[in-house]
Amino acid sequence: MKKSIQLILVCFVAMVFATEAFGQDAKTGLVTVYYKSSMDCLDCEVTLTNFLKFEKGVKDLKVDLKTNTIKVVYKAGKNSTENLEKGIKKQGYEANSITEKEYKTLIEEAAKK
Repeated sequence: MKKSIQLILVCFVAMVFATEAFGQDAKTGLVTVYYKSSMDCLDCEVTLTNFLKFEKGVKDLKVDLKTNTIKVVYKAGKNSTENLEKGIKKQGYEANSITEKEYKTLIEEAAKK
């Protein structure tokens, strides 16, 4: 009995950390991921936008050439962070995962310029 309670507790803690790492909203099932990319022109931005907006489960998307960042909000279970990353790389661009804080910092710095 003690072991099963410990197992449940460990699973709960793991779920909490996984949810925070990818910015998942438990109520809506939406996951937000952020990437630093290697875009260098407007065509790159358009290519990534057109590719990502048709990926399964994508609900919101922001591709920003000025900061070379990508923000994707997708429905958990319909897609995965790994799949989105592979797709970006398949289009010929880098997809380096960054935190929400790093993303916001890049956006704020770009807005000041």
